This record gives sequence, structure tokens and C-alpha cells, in this order.
Amino acid sequence: MSEVLFGVKTAPLTKHLVFPVAGVAGVLLLSCMATPPTSVLAFDGGRVLAANQGEAEQVEGLLDRLQPELLALLPDTEFEDLDVWIQDTPSLYRSPTHASTDAEGLWSPTHQRIMLSRHADHIERTLAHELTHAALGESWSLLPGSMEEGLADHVSGALCTSGAARLRAGRLSSACLATGGVSLQVDVTPRTDAPQHGWSAAIRLKGTADGTDPMDVFRLAAGLSSTRLESGAKRGFYGLAYVAVSRVVDRLGYAGLQELCLSAAEQGLSQVPPRWILDAAGLDEEVESWRRAAAMGIGDAELGELVRMYPSFISDAIRGYLETAGTELASIEDLDVQVRLREGTSLIRLSELPDLETRVARQLELAPRAPMTVALAHR
Repeated sequence: MSEVLFGVKTAPLTKHLVFPVAGVAGVLLLSCMATPPTSVLAFDGGRVLAANQGEAEQVEGLLDRLQPELLALLPDTEFEDLDVWIQDTPSLYRSPTHASTDAEGLWSPTHQRIMLSRHADHIERTLAHELTHAALGESWSLLPGSMEEGLADHVSGALCTSGAARLRAGRLSSACLATGGVSLQVDVTPRTDAPQHGWSAAIRLKGTADGTDPMDVFRLAAGLSSTRLESGAKRGFYGLAYVAVSRVVDRLGYAGLQELCLSAAEQGLSQVPPRWILDAAGLDEEVESWRRAAAMGIGDAELGELVRMYPSFISDAIRGYLETAGTELASIEDLDVQVRLREGTSLIRLSELPDLETRVARQLELAPRAPMTVALAHR
């Protein structure tokens, strides 16, 4: 998410003050700014400011890997000297603004500063996202609306493969929830030799941002601090931007996406026309086109992460089976639970997600699956 500050509100002057207005504004601005972290680690190209030396060295190590890889991946990118601040809540100010309270990272081009939450879900991926904002050259400024956020997400997933499935699941599901929802099917079957009926439930996940016009993703810059959006709507626009960018990159690569920007500049346009992006992404203006594209992008790995995000429907489905069958179970491993995306071929079994299976077992007050034991032969 990018934070761009367009102005600072100051307290009104009384008739007794004779300081120049600009001077008073400067004093008030400095008094509101966040206090820098105490540990400073300088490196070639900037500084990391953190709570301690160990935290600073960890982030500096991530920078050492991510910066050259990003420059090699994305055309028209370069880095100027920048600061990276590690904070509890990313903010330029002592009191976090509305735009930053739910952010894991921020980029301030005015201060050449990245602000990262030390509690980020995946700090390496968050850093890669903000580094993308910091590195983008002039040609990329022609991307309309929230497209830069989609690009930063896509690059962060490419550079941080360990968190890519979770990122994709979050963005693709957010796009679905903003445009009609995600349709799933849960099948519960007893693991027994005796013939018994199973149980199926059709689930549709819907979000608070349902009804979003996907074309607004080209009009609203969801990542700017000046764009006032509720968190659900903001996630929806990030998801829609990710869908569009990922489909363009899949077809044309990053160079193809940049070529749209260069062509717009050559024609004297201030932004890439939305129609160009729609054509390159294989999308149209219809809401269903976007929802279907997002749903079809959810593979097995993303479905597993999606189930982890919304585990309660698994427990509800198992309860439904137990109540309907009039059956009591001692252990979760007596059941085969499958979740499938009703659009596409993605399917996962609960047994493939042992961490989630244990959580569900505890919610149902069932014994978790017994851990596998391995016998070691010593000679």
C-alpha cells in the first residue's frame, strides 16, 4: 500500500503569534511525526531503522536479496537511497492515520521511506511489495487506478514463493467476494467398510464489498492515503487489480504490461486506457467476467489457503453430517472431508492440512488424528 501525503492540517494561529506561518506549520509537522526506531543499520543504498540490531540485520538481509532480483525481473526500475523503518503499526505519524491502521506496509515517496509492521503476516513479501512501489520508473505511472497495487502484489509473489499461495488466495478470494462470492462444495464421508451415506453441502462465501463495480478499479487508487475506503472495499480493489495484472502478465509478461504504458505515453495519454488492459487480460466490463476469472485462478494450493482463512464452514458441514446421520465419532480421522471449488477442478482433503484438521477436531471436541510414528533402525 502506498501512502502519499497531500497536505498537513495545522492549528489556527492566535493573534498573539508572530511566527511566519510556514515556520509554525513546520514545527507542528515535526511534532506529529513518528519517532524513529532506535537501532540504525546503514548499508550501501540506505538505512534500516529497527528496535534492535538483530531485527535490522534480518531486514537488511532481505533487502540484499530482494532488490537485485526485483531489478532483474521488472523493466524500468531503479532504487534511490531509502530508509526502511520497522514499527508496530506502520505510520509516518505518532498517531496512525485511518489509512494505515490495517496496513502491514507503507511507502512514502516524499520521504523515500518504507514502513513495515514487525507483526506482518509475511514480512518478506510485504517488503517486496513496498520495494516495487519504491523502484518503479516513470513509465509505470501511467497505470490507472489501483493497477500499481496489483503489480506490486504480483511481483512480491514472484519474489517470495513461500508466501505466494497465501497471497494469491487472499487476492483472488477478495476479488470474488467483491463481485458475487465463492462457491464451494464440502463432502463428508465416513471411513468405514460398512456402507453408509455421506453428506454434501453447497457453500457460498460472500463479503461485505459484494456489488463492487470492477471498472472502478481503474478509477480509484485504493493504495493512496487520500482514497477513503472501508477495509472490505479496499481488499476488493486490491483483489481486482491483482486479477487484471496477473492475467496480463501471464499472457504478455511484465514487459508486455509496460508496453501498454509506453504506448499510452507515445500517444500523449495521461493513463493507459482501461480497454487496453481489459483486452490484454481477456476480461470485459461485466461483473461476472471478473468473478469467474478470479475463481478460475484458484488452484489446489490457493484453495487450501482459502480453507484456512474461513475454517468455520468445515466444522459446520461436519456437524450437519453428524446430526443428519445420528452418528457419534471418537476421532476426526474416522471421516474423509473433501472441499472442492465448484468452478474448476481444484480439490483438497482436510487430512492434507493437518494443522487445520486439528483445529476442526478441537472445535468439534473430537480426538485429532494420531501422529505418524517412524521406526529407526540402528546398526
